[in-house]
Amino acid sequence: MTETHFTREPGGTAAAERIREILLDPEVEMDPWTEAYLYAAARADHVRSEVLPRLESGQNVVCERYLDSSIAYQGHGRGLGADAVRDLNAFAVGTVMPDRTFYLRLDAEERERRAKELGAPLDRLELVGAEFMRRVEEGFEARIQAEPDRFIVLDATRSPEELAETVVEELDRLRYARSG
Repeated sequence: MTETHFTREPGGTAAAERIREILLDPEVEMDPWTEAYLYAAARADHVRSEVLPRLESGQNVVCERYLDSSIAYQGHGRGLGADAVRDLNAFAVGTVMPDRTFYLRLDAEERERRAKELGAPLDRLELVGAEFMRRVEEGFEARIQAEPDRFIVLDATRSPEELAETVVEELDRLRYARSG
């Protein structure tokens, strides 16, 4: 069985984790382009230090968030434009793109209910507001429409166990399709 590595963005390396702290800190203000460049910087370090070496050694990599998130959040949410954010990240990701992207769809009301239930303080992006999140959701939906074969849309109201089972099944299908 192929080894699978789980990671996240921003993060996954010491440098990217430090950038994550800045990006999510509600006390830090920055303009949208600074935010986009910081995400790209964290991604570049993460791809070169963690993702690419693992892929080259034959491992699977499952990453919580990646380039599509920047396109949705900075491109659509911040209004920088999807193409501009994709171009900015081109040097960060090179040719490393996911074979499958799982999008957990959850409506705004349920998202807010869960956030209140958790009681954790909101991060810098979560504090921007409902209109920003609506644009982010539109950005993800645009990505799904642009690459429907890569995206698997999941109902995020399902249990974590059911979601994980669906992801594992899809990854198994992908592995078998490659080997056959």
